Amino acid sequence: MIVAAQLSFDQATAAAEAWFSSDPIRSNAVSRHAIRYNGEITICPCGEEFTVGHALCDYIEWKRVAAARSHFETVVTLINHHLVPRIANLPLAKFTAKDFHRLCLSVLETPPKYGNRTLGPKRHLADLDPEALRRRKKTVNTLVSILRGAFGLAWEIGEIDSDRPVRCLKRLPNVDRPRTVFLSRPECAELVEASRLDLRQLILGALYTGCRVQELTNLHVGDVAQEGYGIYISPSKNYRPRFVFLPDEGMAFFLSACSGKKRDDLVFLNADGRQWSDRYKHLFRDLVDRTGLPRDTVFHSLRHTYASQLVQAGASFAIVAKQLGHADTATVDKIYGHLAPDQTEAELTLRFAPLNSAYLVEVERVNVELVEIKARFRGKDPRFYSKIEGASSWPRSNFSRFSGEMLAQLPRYGE
Repeated sequence: MIVAAQLSFDQATAAAEAWFSSDPIRSNAVSRHAIRYNGEITICPCGEEFTVGHALCDYIEWKRVAAARSHFETVVTLINHHLVPRIANLPLAKFTAKDFHRLCLSVLETPPKYGNRTLGPKRHLADLDPEALRRRKKTVNTLVSILRGAFGLAWEIGEIDSDRPVRCLKRLPNVDRPRTVFLSRPECAELVEASRLDLRQLILGALYTGCRVQELTNLHVGDVAQEGYGIYISPSKNYRPRFVFLPDEGMAFFLSACSGKKRDDLVFLNADGRQWSDRYKHLFRDLVDRTGLPRDTVFHSLRHTYASQLVQAGASFAIVAKQLGHADTATVDKIYGHLAPDQTEAELTLRFAPLNSAYLVEVERVNVELVEIKARFRGKDPRFYSKIEGASSWPRSNFSRFSGEMLAQLPRYGE
């Protein structure tokens, strides 16, 4: 065996290239990003005429001080990928519904971008399956929100004399589906068992608390069991502070993770003894592939797993919302409400007032059959209980309200 001291430069280079090309290392590698990749839009508008690019630049400077960091970076990424190459050079005052229509079609026919993977070929709308179309419509609606903010700001500060560009922007009718990417308890156990030690600790921390990964990686020993039976999540640039209560098992885990550490030490460190970086994403992706879990399972899915399992166990939406740090229960109800079918059935049985005495008698006659039907579905995976298949993202009506230039684009009858 050749030791490192005996390698020539060429041999060392070849050995390094072979190591970086090996499967375990290559799966964790990413391409280099441009400088300030998440900080600036990739255009420097110039000229006397105020363009869409000018409006987007002004909007980004406003979002830089007004938005949470994670949201800001998402907005910049969407602008750079979808808007800059398509409409940044258009004069804003001349932006019409026709320009917006072209933008919508282009975005809908363009496949989604995943990290630094090569973008796939364009596909015509007719060739998209319902779920792919729904997701792309959701992207368009997000872009509409960004453009409304940018165009509205330009109008408010006097860069354009009319709000017509804002009025041209229409959201597409779409169907929002409840989130289904979460794990069962056996899947959680499989994930924990297959993970390396440092990542396992981070995974368990997420499953015991429902915390975001940044909240866990910034958690200090002094935040554990100091303000109550749980952990204190310090305020950050992105999120408000909150206290997360723990079950006994969770408290035992965190006390064990803090054992032998000082108050100011971080609870979770990587294998090198350093604070976790974004590398956890690649490690987690590799873990998901090895365990055969759904490909779209990401670390944030553990937060959804925590919330969904609480809802399935009968926890109130108010408690779940407080644990997650949501301002109200609306988000919890929207995302996880469908995961409590047993509670819904029980509430209906308890609260529904008798309506027809004849069918009250019928209940007694077919009671055995009713019990059998309930038993057939009890214990079924809530992700698939009362599931609605094939929900279309198209509007329920064939009629839509158009006016002005958008209406002029449609062919007249007989033409």
